[in-house]
Amino acid sequence: MTTPGSPPPTAIDWRSLLQAGRDLLNPQQMGHAATNEHVRRAISNGYYALFHALAASNANALIGSPNDAETTAAWSRAYRGLDHTTARRELQRHRQEFSVETRNFADTFGDMQELRHLADYDHNAAFSINQASVALDRAEAATNRYSQVALGEKVYIATLTLIRSR
Repeated sequence: MTTPGSPPPTAIDWRSLLQAGRDLLNPQQMGHAATNEHVRRAISNGYYALFHALAASNANALIGSPNDAETTAAWSRAYRGLDHTTARRELQRHRQEFSVETRNFADTFGDMQELRHLADYDHNAAFSINQASVALDRAEAATNRYSQVALGEKVYIATLTLIRSR
């Protein structure tokens, strides 16, 4: 738990992750042309923007704004409880139950996770600056659309992606 008087937890800002990815692709920002490693990192940032947006959505949907030590601890636990594999599996398993916006987010989440795995772990995979830029734009669009989804659906998504079914 946090100490009394400490600030409430904050999510990793998914928009900042996308901007950092775009900065890696921008020669004016970097002072030189983007390297293969910059392109790979930009793709990875696109996926992590989706992941942290979902983690924050889950915590906000289930806990709301923390206002004391207990809700702060609960919010942090909900945020940190999201697992990459479980999130992807459950988003795909229940895809047909979701709104168009959430289906788009689920599809983008899965596609970006695959792309991130290639970018992070497959030394033979090659990516262009344009591919990375398109991936960042797609992640942003999907997350913006998901942010408009009704709270009830977000609560359902949170329970699917955080709580194991028996």
